[in-house]
Amino acid sequence: MTGFSVAAPLETVRIMRERTVQAVSLPLFFAFCRTKAGFFPESVFIFHEYDVYYYFARKTVSVRREKHAVNTKPKKKKKKKSALAINFEYAVFLCVTAAVRLLPLHAAYALLNFIAWSVRHFNMRHGPRTPKLILHSGFVKTKAEANKLALESLKHFAKVYVEVVKFDQIVNEDNFSEHIRIADDPLTREFMDPATAPQIILTTAHIGNWELAGGLHSYITKQRMTSIMRPLENPKIGRYVYARRCRFLHRSFSKEEGVRPLIQAHKAGENVTIVSDQHATEKEGVLVTFFGHPAMAQKTPAWLYLRTRTVIAMPYLIRDDDDFHFTFYCARMPDYQPTGDTEKDIRAVAQLYTDMIEQQIRRFPEQWLWSHRRWLDFGRGPYPQKQNPASQEEEASHDDQASPK
Repeated sequence: MTGFSVAAPLETVRIMRERTVQAVSLPLFFAFCRTKAGFFPESVFIFHEYDVYYYFARKTVSVRREKHAVNTKPKKKKKKKSALAINFEYAVFLCVTAAVRLLPLHAAYALLNFIAWSVRHFNMRHGPRTPKLILHSGFVKTKAEANKLALESLKHFAKVYVEVVKFDQIVNEDNFSEHIRIADDPLTREFMDPATAPQIILTTAHIGNWELAGGLHSYITKQRMTSIMRPLENPKIGRYVYARRCRFLHRSFSKEEGVRPLIQAHKAGENVTIVSDQHATEKEGVLVTFFGHPAMAQKTPAWLYLRTRTVIAMPYLIRDDDDFHFTFYCARMPDYQPTGDTEKDIRAVAQLYTDMIEQQIRRFPEQWLWSHRRWLDFGRGPYPQKQNPASQEEEASHDDQASPK
């Protein structure tokens, strides 16, 4: 008999008793759930040991998923990093940062490019995912093009890190205009000129050097800026990054503090910034189309726009070469006339600034982080069909026709 041990008869009896209870109670429990409760208890599938139960669990859950077209997998809670892991990562981070500050610019680029190449080839989790995301977007057609763009995007991220660390070593008040240029178009000139720059809601993206863009925008326009950001997994590295980011007239708050800091800053006449190119949760996001695929976008900028009628714009800083030369560009979201339907208006405005972000990514694809899991129909399981924009519009039109005039 499996598990029998002469040396431990009491333990053997305990094991036999547990397996007997499982063998009798689990089928009865499943039968009850199917006939009376009307659901399949996925959470209990993790503890039995027999292959027949695993097979039964997989079969019933798959039927339920096909029937309801939703993802029924329980959400895995993110494990918090241990103090040892946090301190080790921070020590490595400080060593690399010290090396970057000691090395000349091109040598620092070369060092981080090598690290990026290593991550691309040896990170089995994230390395292969980025080319798949690029192919899924439809921006490129072949695997070779996707691999090339994924590597360029990773190298770009490495350069962003070098530029943040070495900025104060290279740029000063005397040579600022040599390194930071304003694009020669009317919109950018208007939004970057201190005399004409309006108060704006910035829907930023991980394009160009986003870490430098916020502080430099405030420095050039002489306008204060408040941004809300996601906390990094390593709090010690996060404090370093935030200290570098919050220079000049720029300050940043964690998103865990809610929208109150943004509302207070806007009332004080400051610009407010929300990163809007990452996946948003159902609570904080709204369904939009991004590169032709469903995605969840941050709805806070739309809510602020409808409440304050402040212009939504996207200033961003693009690298011109590897000699620390950058150009500021600015895009503006088209004006939107509210309909009075708050939910519909938020979705419409969110779609407008999502389209604006997509247009800028198409201009400079190699300087955007393609590694974000941005789409609902890739790597996130089935999503509720009732939230599809087309189906919602059909339901809304049906309701309008059915409602009494």
